[in-house]
Amino acid sequence: MKKIVFILSHQPNPRFVKQIDYLSKTNQVTVLYFYRTYMKDLTNEYSVDLNICLGVIENGKYLSRIIKYFKSFIKLKKILKKRDYDILIINNIDTLVLFRLATLKKIKVIIEISDLREHTYTNTIKSHTIRFIEKYLFKKIDKLIVTSPKFYELYYKNIFNKEVFILENKPLKNMIPKKLEKIKNKKIRIGIVGLLLQGKPYKTLLDTVKSDNNYEVLIYGRGVYQDLIEEYANQYENIKYYGEYNFFKDISRIYANLDILYMPYDTTNGSLNNKVALPNKFYEALYFYIPIITSKDTYLGELVEKYQVGVTIECCNKKDLIEALLYMNKHILEFQNNFLKIDKSIYIGDKDYNLLEDFICS
Repeated sequence: MKKIVFILSHQPNPRFVKQIDYLSKTNQVTVLYFYRTYMKDLTNEYSVDLNICLGVIENGKYLSRIIKYFKSFIKLKKILKKRDYDILIINNIDTLVLFRLATLKKIKVIIEISDLREHTYTNTIKSHTIRFIEKYLFKKIDKLIVTSPKFYELYYKNIFNKEVFILENKPLKNMIPKKLEKIKNKKIRIGIVGLLLQGKPYKTLLDTVKSDNNYEVLIYGRGVYQDLIEEYANQYENIKYYGEYNFFKDISRIYANLDILYMPYDTTNGSLNNKVALPNKFYEALYFYIPIITSKDTYLGELVEKYQVGVTIECCNKKDLIEALLYMNKHILEFQNNFLKIDKSIYIGDKDYNLLEDFICS
């Protein structure tokens, strides 16, 4: 049994809830986190030795975040003074710096990267400065976890040459609700599910179907484009916004009510992360047999085409989107047959998590 402490810059999201719950069955786990108001609180979904919120931070306000980090310093220092840990798991270098300011105790450090931040692919003075600092700090890290292999290939291999584990954001069999019988809808129901982070593609969809009675758009989640979504939902009857949801309790009901999952990435804004990230919704769509519309020229789009489980379109192209909707409605049985051909290990993570525990604890 290992003593593991998570220090996270946000409350555990479904990805970390899975890890915490899995590891706590055979290890002593502590979770220390900061709270973000735009994210669902899922701390009741796991049971650990110690679970403490270190403070509340607002998304995007970096100066405010640094101040909150320092305010939490005394609380963190007291916790670490009383307890010894074998392994530290963090989700960014901010929390590594905070940990090292609070204690000099020797510990194995593991960092998990779930997004490529802007500094990893832009050429500003700020980006070069952050990369220089990050390269130095990564010398203090023992192991790296990435949620997309492209993160390592495109950036982290240049600053990290130790052990790496690819942990795609797949659900665990015992932590995803059973499938419910598909609801038969009179209209074609298109779903937007998860953090609302892709404003321009959302606007393209909503403008395309807002006056078309053949379609309904059902939107679940919160995020920076929540106001945009609410604005459309207030004006159009066939656009419905349901707010935040609990993945572990609500996800089966949500997907049972959908015919198509709209999962675009904005490829027009220069974000490399948008082109190479692999979201949890991809694996959920495979599990629940919901065909996908996503963006061309993305790693996600490559996989959607590889498994023939949806259609890729040029980002924010209304004509492409209309053609995709018509095509998917016409070929729905073909998509369902393609889902049946996919090996479950592609979208269920149980085997991955067995290997993950060995990676973390060895």
